[in-house]
Amino acid sequence: MALHIVHFIGPINHSSACTIRNLCLQALQSGASEIELHLSTEGGNMTAGFALYFFLKSLPLPLTTHNIGSVESVGVVIFLAGQKRYACPGTRFLVHPLHWGFGDLVAADHSRVTEWRECLDFDAERYATIFEEATCDSLAPDQIRNHLFGNARIFDAEQALAAGIIHQAVQARLPVAGTTSHWWNG
Repeated sequence: MALHIVHFIGPINHSSACTIRNLCLQALQSGASEIELHLSTEGGNMTAGFALYFFLKSLPLPLTTHNIGSVESVGVVIFLAGQKRYACPGTRFLVHPLHWGFGDLVAADHSRVTEWRECLDFDAERYATIFEEATCDSLAPDQIRNHLFGNARIFDAEQALAAGIIHQAVQARLPVAGTTSHWWNG
């Protein structure tokens, strides 16, 4: 068995999502039989985050995700792509209402504002669906829509375990030696 660990710390944007994708593809081409994604992210771009989630779900081998700091916003969706999910004690997950930045935009018509609202509602609904599917066997299911449309929610590792976000709260450990390969961003 060839374990490959992808280490990622940073925001989610189109460039970083492509970096994670490319590191996973390099691991596959290098003979990985299992990939672990050690992740800490403040979240970021929803489009890039959902694309990365669906890419990770398409991997033809087991994926384990491990929160090594903080997994926030769309990062939670990415994290939920793991078949096995872990978090170091002392880490956190943040779920909050979705938002977009508008860059240099100074004007919009009613039609465009309606389109943006509908896109935000669509993304919140698919976020909730992914969350509910991944956590459906939890002991204490969370009403995630309340946090996507209302007040933010922080889950510590023990709360994440109860909510089904993770399967175990355990310190990440790197193998001492062997066939493990490491891939990292930046």
